[in-house]
Amino acid sequence: MEIESRSLPLNGDLSRPVRWLAVLSLLPLAIAIGVLAYVTTHGKPGAAPAPWPLVIAIPLLIGAVQVVFLRSIARAGVSVAEGELIVRTGVGTQRIALANLRAHGLRRVDLDAERTLRPWLRTRGAGLPGLQSGWFRLKNGERAVCLLIGRQHVSYLRSDADNLSLLLSLRDPEALAALIARR
Repeated sequence: MEIESRSLPLNGDLSRPVRWLAVLSLLPLAIAIGVLAYVTTHGKPGAAPAPWPLVIAIPLLIGAVQVVFLRSIARAGVSVAEGELIVRTGVGTQRIALANLRAHGLRRVDLDAERTLRPWLRTRGAGLPGLQSGWFRLKNGERAVCLLIGRQHVSYLRSDADNLSLLLSLRDPEALAALIARR
C-alpha cells in the first residue's frame, strides 16, 4: 500500500531560533571585516598593498555560508513520502522506513519529567535557544535524531531496523501514528 506524501507540522515556530542564528552569525562576519580593515589600514610601512580581492572575498564567503545555514535551519521539518518518515534537521536529513517504526510505539513525553530521554551529547546538529536539531545521544545512551522546539509534548518513537530513537516536536502526533499503523 503506497502512502501519500504528507508534511507533518511542527508544534512550535522556527522563526525564533532562525532570528537567534541570524544575530549570532553577524559576530564572525563583523570580526572578519574588522580584522581585514585593521590589517589593510595599519599594515607595515613599505609593505605590499592589501590584496583587495581577498579582502572583499573573505567576508562575502563567510556571509554566503551563513545564509545557506540559515535557510537550511528555516526549512527543518518532518514529512512522510514514499513509505518513509523524512526528518530534515537543518544540518542533514534522516530517512526511516515506516515499516521499521514500531507499531503503536509513538508516545508523547515531557522531557522535563522523563530526564532519561533528554538529548545529552550532540554528535552532529544545531543547538539554539528554542531549537535542538540533529543527531544526539540521549541520557539513557540511545542514539537519536531530534527536532525539538520545546521540551513538552514531544513525540518519542523508535526504529527497529537501525536502533535509532526519534524525538520530534509534532503538532499532531496522532497523524504519524495513523500512518505507521497503516504500513
